[in-house]
Amino acid sequence: MIQVVLFALLFMLSIGIFIYRLSYNFKLLGVGQGDDDSRTDTPLARLGYTVVNGLLQPKMLKDRNAAIMHYVIFFGFLMVSLGTLETVAQGFFYPTFNLAELIGSLYPLFLVSQDWGNFLVALAVGYALARRIFFPPPRLQTLSKAAKLDAFIILTFILALVTSSLWVLGLQHQLKPHGWLLFSVLFTEVVNIIFAIDDVQFAYRAVWWLHCLVLSSFIIFLPFSKHQHLIWVWLNMFLKNRNSTGRLRPLVIDEQAESFGVGKVEQFSWKQLLDGLTCVECGRCTEQCPASATAKPLDPRLMIHHLKDATFTTDKDRKLIGDIVNVDELWACTTCGACMEACPLDIEHIPAIVDMRRYLTLTEGSFPAELATTFKNLETNSTPWAFSSATRAEWAKGLDVKQLKDVKQADYLFWVGCAGSFDNRYKKVSRSIVDILNKAGVSFAILGNEERCSGDTARRLGNEYLANMQIEENINNFKKYQVKKIITGCPHCFNTLKNEYPDYGFTADKVQHHSQFIAELLANNKITMTTPKTDETVTIHDSCYLSRHNDIIEQPRLTIANHKTIELPRAKKTSFCCGAGGGRMWMEETIGTRINENRAQEIIDSGAQTAATSCPFCMTMIKDGVTALGKDVVVKDIAEIVANDMVTS
Repeated sequence: MIQVVLFALLFMLSIGIFIYRLSYNFKLLGVGQGDDDSRTDTPLARLGYTVVNGLLQPKMLKDRNAAIMHYVIFFGFLMVSLGTLETVAQGFFYPTFNLAELIGSLYPLFLVSQDWGNFLVALAVGYALARRIFFPPPRLQTLSKAAKLDAFIILTFILALVTSSLWVLGLQHQLKPHGWLLFSVLFTEVVNIIFAIDDVQFAYRAVWWLHCLVLSSFIIFLPFSKHQHLIWVWLNMFLKNRNSTGRLRPLVIDEQAESFGVGKVEQFSWKQLLDGLTCVECGRCTEQCPASATAKPLDPRLMIHHLKDATFTTDKDRKLIGDIVNVDELWACTTCGACMEACPLDIEHIPAIVDMRRYLTLTEGSFPAELATTFKNLETNSTPWAFSSATRAEWAKGLDVKQLKDVKQADYLFWVGCAGSFDNRYKKVSRSIVDILNKAGVSFAILGNEERCSGDTARRLGNEYLANMQIEENINNFKKYQVKKIITGCPHCFNTLKNEYPDYGFTADKVQHHSQFIAELLANNKITMTTPKTDETVTIHDSCYLSRHNDIIEQPRLTIANHKTIELPRAKKTSFCCGAGGGRMWMEETIGTRINENRAQEIIDSGAQTAATSCPFCMTMIKDGVTALGKDVVVKDIAEIVANDMVTS
């Protein structure tokens, strides 16, 4: 009876502390603001996603060895948790109860599952510890000391749990043989040899209590550690944003508000604070981040840790931006989405970064000096370039291009974009797109001087007020001309028009990037390609705002399928950023090495003679990178390649 009372006290204490700490953590989420995105729509789809991704964890497979180790620990731990239930039941009905009373003849099979489950978990944890000590991957080498210690404590707890469980099983087998057991008996025989145990009954009770103490300690420690992600990840997955990862939530501009964006922890949404609790600091986001790869101060893992740090801080004088988050971290982000694509827990890094940029830009008026010119150009010319909006249509002189103000309506609006209108190099791409559309007999027109910047640049630099001005004018024109279908020459414009304009009251029937539209023309035999006259090899540089943010991967490849192609090591969903997204196109890169040169070197190393792009920013950055490295790789947009290869007769 004393043993039952002692176990009950131990169990209730550990569960009580566990629940109290989790409740405390959960209450902290209430500090955050409401989230204006629907997080509970389509509940069945969300539940299915959570179950599949929570159990199978497909993103883990990108690192095969780590994935196998994690799977063994995860599924093995689920299996041995049944043994934990038996242990708890034995504690309250000590020592007579076992699951044999419930499952009868299946009990030996249950014991075998525990035997193998505990043994395999012990092996996997041993590998995990050795890996962290002797050959840690780069993403684990940069962990903070606290995070490293946290991981070692958790792994040690798990190893102690499964080892003591194997001892319990082995000693139980000696008292009452069940057959089929192997590893638990082996573990116990080793212990018998070392400690020369004669009283098996006493040894069994002692090891059983040791196992219970380890279990209780593990339960108490879990909600204080970063491994509480085991609890929060299911909720975080269920509540994930089901929109495109390229979409930013609109910021409501209240003229009476004292601040905009996020400058204090309580200005984050509760979902952003949940991201902080969920993060296990595995570093997969950091491993893929172009800013981190080129020695910039931004570390996506650390950025999410900042959210947790800010949530739990008791020092009210610590400023979120300045004391916890470094300003240079915020401006280093290219919003490429590599962090969010890599994260197996569906954490949303970019919205938090942009929200803090909004605070700096709109509330503090603090931003990199070169952006003052960009913002002025956007305000006066409706483009980041220092060109008058009156010259927007001059690129089309001599071409058969109509403007909506003249024809009033067309099947498609060709959204040229600022780069396609003003950048000398990308004007050629606009002309190539027109050649393709005319060859295919597509009814299209442009807005010409009435087109304004889509708002992408201003929004990602935190200037929501300026973006709203551009967006409102564009939407008025769309409605005036009854625009239903749009073809864009820029992935950033495409993403903004397709995924963000609906938040402002305009949804087109169809918005397509030119790679999608050209791929459709080819599939429908509206245009046909000739066989290239040379054996030049072409490689595709995937635009982040196509491949990652909008899952447009195969269409650009279909447009150059008549060429001999080479895939880059970092391609498709894991493509490496050119460095110009998130408004970085208009900022100097003075810290670390240049992102575009990192990518250009990979293209050069591939041996391809031509790099095919599908974005004006990518074209500029890759060309500049190749030139800086002194190599001769031709950089062309896919539209230029198609226009050159089209059968013209």
